[in-house]
Amino acid sequence: MGTPPDDLTFGWQQPTPLGYGQGAKEAQFVAAPLLAAAALGLAGVVAAAKDKVFLLPGPTLLVLVLSAMALIYSIQLAYHARKFLYSQQDVLDWFGAEIIDNDLLWQELREAQSGDYKLWERYNNQANRLFNWGTVLLGFGVVAALAPGRDSSQPYWRWSAAGIVLACTFGEIYWQRKLRRQVNIRAQRKRPGVSQGGSS
Repeated sequence: MGTPPDDLTFGWQQPTPLGYGQGAKEAQFVAAPLLAAAALGLAGVVAAAKDKVFLLPGPTLLVLVLSAMALIYSIQLAYHARKFLYSQQDVLDWFGAEIIDNDLLWQELREAQSGDYKLWERYNNQANRLFNWGTVLLGFGVVAALAPGRDSSQPYWRWSAAGIVLACTFGEIYWQRKLRRQVNIRAQRKRPGVSQGGSS
């Protein structure tokens, strides 16, 4: 089904960039469950080990559990948010192109989509923040788990691995901040009156 003329598209909300919703979906429904499982699995290993195997087993457990909970909550928020994301084309597919001739209903649906989009934006941005925090906490948790305990027979190898993960975790923080700035710059260039969907 075709899209209506450009003059009818004004007021319909869309993410910035346009693929933001799909990208968030991949992170929240594919990556987040896998990372949460990894965090909980590693927490189980730390909890079951003797105290001397890990340098700081208590703080390591805390960071890993916080990571898992942040990732799980990001999934829950994203699921709730996704119910409010739909496009003008979705409305046309559901109601048929003849709805364009019904000015009153078309306007009502456009206003409903705008309100629903704002709900999606709010919950999705919260989910993205939790996902980002969860990945960073997981990185720090892995670093803490790799740090050798008093019984380690190969401490240099473990410290080297921990250093690599630590560097990558700080790289992740930098990457998150850089991407957020780029999306915010793009959102500011959008025409006035259009919501900014990538501000998380």
